Amino acid sequence: GPAAVARAQSQIPGCKLSKTQNMSVLRLEEDHYTFEGTADQPVQIDCDDLQFFADHMELFQKEGRVIATGNVTYISGGNKISAERMVYYTKTRTGTFYVATGTAVLRQSAQPGIFGTQEPDAYFWGEELQKIGPKTYRIIKGGFTTCVQPAPRWDMEANSITMHLDDYTLLKNAVFRVKNVPLMFLPIFYYPIQEDNR
Repeated sequence: GPAAVARAQSQIPGCKLSKTQNMSVLRLEEDHYTFEGTADQPVQIDCDDLQFFADHMELFQKEGRVIATGNVTYISGGNKISAERMVYYTKTRTGTFYVATGTAVLRQSAQPGIFGTQEPDAYFWGEELQKIGPKTYRIIKGGFTTCVQPAPRWDMEANSITMHLDDYTLLKNAVFRVKNVPLMFLPIFYYPIQEDNR
């Protein structure tokens, strides 16, 4: 009931739970809660500069661990990730997104788009996207491209990709593909993000 919601809200380190009309909250143990949203009103958690949405979330307070499943969306600055499942630690701001796709704004341009928003300039995906630092992601069995039109002209796929959003991307055992055709295998590939370094 409302008491459980209030108690849960106050317990996510540095974050708050948005109370929606039809959300159900269940307190399983002292520091273990589940939140169930609806199709049109997912569960929402706001932490300073980032937000999570999902159909279902589970919170372990002591560890500050949030497990989200079903239409998971993570938004932070110019980054957006959609995933089937997420495990996130609110204290360290790290976590893993499973079966995920994402877009990122890699550099702040002087001229934002006409609607005041930045167009994303990288698209990435993977079986796992691990957020290992403020702007650093490790992608397991996935890929990325900075060609973000509907059918990208090129992309890179790799077993392991480390993406530093405002610096560089490092790919190991990568395949460079143009229009879905594999062109070359690269054991290791360093891709500077800032255009003037390319």
